[in-house]
Amino acid sequence: MKKYLVFFLFLAAFGGLILYRRHETLSTMTEVPVTEVIPVRTLSPLPTTFEETVSFAANVEPEETAAVVSKVPGRTVLRVHVNEGDYVKQGQKLAEVDDSLLRQQIAQAEAALGKARTYASTIGADSKRIAALFQENVVSRQQYERMDGEAKVAARQVEEARAGLNQLRIMLGYHTLEAPVSGIVLSRTVDPGDTVSQLPAFIISRQENVTITGGVPERSYPSVRVGQKVFVTLDAFPGERFEGVVLRIAPALDPGTRTGKVEVLLPSGGRIKPGMFARVSLKLGERQGYAVPLEAVGRLSGSGESICFVVSGDAALLRKISTGAEKGGLVEILSGLEPDEKIVASRSEKIRDGVQVKVTDQ
Repeated sequence: MKKYLVFFLFLAAFGGLILYRRHETLSTMTEVPVTEVIPVRTLSPLPTTFEETVSFAANVEPEETAAVVSKVPGRTVLRVHVNEGDYVKQGQKLAEVDDSLLRQQIAQAEAALGKARTYASTIGADSKRIAALFQENVVSRQQYERMDGEAKVAARQVEEARAGLNQLRIMLGYHTLEAPVSGIVLSRTVDPGDTVSQLPAFIISRQENVTITGGVPERSYPSVRVGQKVFVTLDAFPGERFEGVVLRIAPALDPGTRTGKVEVLLPSGGRIKPGMFARVSLKLGERQGYAVPLEAVGRLSGSGESICFVVSGDAALLRKISTGAEKGGLVEILSGLEPDEKIVASRSEKIRDGVQVKVTDQ
C-alpha cells in the first residue's frame, strides 16, 4: 500500500511539471515584440542661391614702403630722433650725420666767393673805365679787349664760386635724414656713433592702405577683375569683415602652382597692420542649387561621408550624399538626393537605417 502511495505522488508531481512547462511555452509564444515607432519631422531640399567664391590666405603687407638711404656714406651718425614703430610725417628729421668737415668746406667756399666778388667788382670797374677811354680814343683796342676779357673771366669765376658753394650747401642737407613719406617706421638700422653705409638706415611704411597678395586657382583666374570687390577677415579682429578691391592681377599663371597672383588693396583705417594674417574672399558669380539644414546632415564614423535619412513609407533609410557650400545654416546638396524627396529634419541617436518612423509634419 505504501509503494502505491509513493508511485501516485510521483505521477502527480511529474504531471504538474509538464503542465507548468507547457503553460510557460504557450505564454512565450503568445508574446509579440513591440517595435518602437519614432516620430519625425521631414522636409525637402530647398532651392537656394549660392555665391561662387574663391578664397586665399596671406599676410598683410604695406601698400608702399620707402627706404631712407644716406647720400654721404662713411660719415658718423650723431643723433637719431625716431624709433621703430614711431609715426613720422613727411619731411620729419630722422637722424643727423656728422657734417663738420663739410661745414669747413662751406666756410672756405664762402670766403672764396667773397674774394671772387671783390676781384670781379674791381676789375669790372676798371673795364668800364677803359671802355670809356677807348670810346674817346685814349687807349688802344688791344688794351680795351684785354681788360674786357679779364672782367668776363672774373664774372665767370664768381658764378663758379657761387655754384660750388650752392652744391656744398645741398650736400649739407644730405647729412640730415628726413622722412620721404608719412607713415610708420618699420625698421631702423643706425644708432649714434655708427658709420652710415649705402644700406637703408630706415624703412617707412605708409599706413593709409595695406595690400594682401595671394594665388587664385587656374579655374577661377579668368573671372577675377581689377576693381572687383573683396571681403577680408583677420585673426586680429574676430567677427569683423573688411571690404577691399582687387588692385592688380598677374598677367600670367605660375607654372609651378597653376595659380595667378592677385593683389588686393585694403583701407587700413589705422587698425590693420603689416604682418597680420588675413583671409580674402572674392565673389565670382552666383549659381542655383538645393540645400538642407546642417542639422539634418550627419557623418559616417570612420569614412566621414555625409549622410541623411530619407523617409520612404514608414521607414527612415540612410542615404549617402555629397555636400558643397554652406550658407546661413544650410548646406548645399551636390548629389545623392532628389528635390522631391523627404528627409528627416534633424539628427537623432534613435534614427538608424531602416527604423520605423511616423511623420508629424503639420
